[in-house]
Amino acid sequence: MRLIPEYEPVRKLCLSFVQVFFNERFGYGRAICEIIHAARRFVEVELFIGLPDLPFFEEECARRKVSLDSVTLNYDTPGRAIVAEYVPVFAEDSSGEGVALVFRNPRLEHALDLKCFSERLAARLGYRALDLGFDLATAMLSVNEELVLLSEGLFEGRTDREMKLQFFRDNFPAQSFHIVPPLAGDVTRDLDMYLWPIAPRAWVVSEYQAGSPQADSIEPALRILRDHGHTVHRVPGLEPIIYEDINTMPNYANGVLINGTALVPQYGRKEDEVITGILRDHGYDVMPIDSSRIILSNSAVHCISKTVPAAPRAVGIRPD
Repeated sequence: MRLIPEYEPVRKLCLSFVQVFFNERFGYGRAICEIIHAARRFVEVELFIGLPDLPFFEEECARRKVSLDSVTLNYDTPGRAIVAEYVPVFAEDSSGEGVALVFRNPRLEHALDLKCFSERLAARLGYRALDLGFDLATAMLSVNEELVLLSEGLFEGRTDREMKLQFFRDNFPAQSFHIVPPLAGDVTRDLDMYLWPIAPRAWVVSEYQAGSPQADSIEPALRILRDHGHTVHRVPGLEPIIYEDINTMPNYANGVLINGTALVPQYGRKEDEVITGILRDHGYDVMPIDSSRIILSNSAVHCISKTVPAAPRAVGIRPD
């Protein structure tokens, strides 16, 4: 089997709208409207939404002049808007059939319900569900061709580390697995807060002042990328936002790629131009998504979206 990189062709983009908390406090509705407007020309968009929340989202769409005519509304909702915490990790087996890795994310309330939702989602998408039998979080794993990075946040101790690594190495022998630290100061411990695989053997990585805790925390991942001959493009790492109960690390690595189009977090800063230039140089059409409010919940575009690969196919590396 092989884990499928997210820069490969996709057939669907999944989003989840939840009015209470996620929209009321952090404006998820506006960001989701922008994502739908940008993505629906290139891919099918499916929105998980409970019927009681639908009027609130329809009002947001009306304000933004976004039509839902081409959006699939799925009333089987997970009840949680940050889908990159719990949805399946997609793979393909040696016969080219799709496999969805499902798991429990212990950091979340109703973790077992979210796992059951992921199993139902896998079945609807036509993927065979593979229950990992251990805890995981979707955004703590990042794939680029033969190289797979895993966040240290996945591992509770030596035994847990060895067991999980052995599973990945046994089931994905053509890919190389490496554990890297999360970004210093980031409470999520997710890799999409500073790493973004944008093309085969090419990455976007946040850059911080030399000698800072953030720069030191990123160095092990950079060393692994250099050792494997991957290309790294640096983008500005922004200062943290900390006040009251908000503790977040705005970044440009938390984006989504959809069939030649890049949905990119933007913050209304001059630094926004750097990531736009890099992605255009790689041939992407860039669609900016205002993430200035949703980032206050430790989320940006990648966190609130999930791409579903196109029909599995053997590309890049050969599945075993």
